[in-house]
Amino acid sequence: MQRHPAETASPTDDALVRAYAGGDVAAFETLYARYETRVFGFCLRYLGDRDAAADAFQETFMRLVDGAVGYEPRGRFPSWIFTIARRVCIDILRADKKHRPVGDAGDIPAISGPAAADIERRDELERYLSRLPPEQREVLLLHRYHGFAYEEVATMTGSTVAAVKQKAYRALKTLRAAVT
Repeated sequence: MQRHPAETASPTDDALVRAYAGGDVAAFETLYARYETRVFGFCLRYLGDRDAAADAFQETFMRLVDGAVGYEPRGRFPSWIFTIARRVCIDILRADKKHRPVGDAGDIPAISGPAAADIERRDELERYLSRLPPEQREVLLLHRYHGFAYEEVATMTGSTVAAVKQKAYRALKTLRAAVT
């Protein structure tokens, strides 16, 4: 028996949020599984501290739980969840009143293949990223690591597209100078 393509396709993120808001706990578990690695990696890179990242990660998903009922898809779901994660990270940094250096980067999911040389280069890149100003680092994380368009990053950060592009340019320029 052939199945209709709609029966075998996985549900969209928006459909999962609506299902969870309606009481479907399995829908939340699916969303969690889809985004846990990316959101935790973002929080870890943003905050540079495993314990703080774990707190930010947990708070991000708690806010998803709290906001599911009123969720209105005005953009893509990943933009919404990463906006929440970004705001939580900013709140944590403000509460600490200090910049945290990047800790053990070895637990961060690989940017590229698992070869030892790639891991070494990734660790070196993480050290360079930790030295960027937070607003430049967040633009690189959202745009380069997580693939959000400049327009989405601008919306997420409450900035203009031009300002986001300028921060990305300055961050890349700083990274290039550090590497050479």
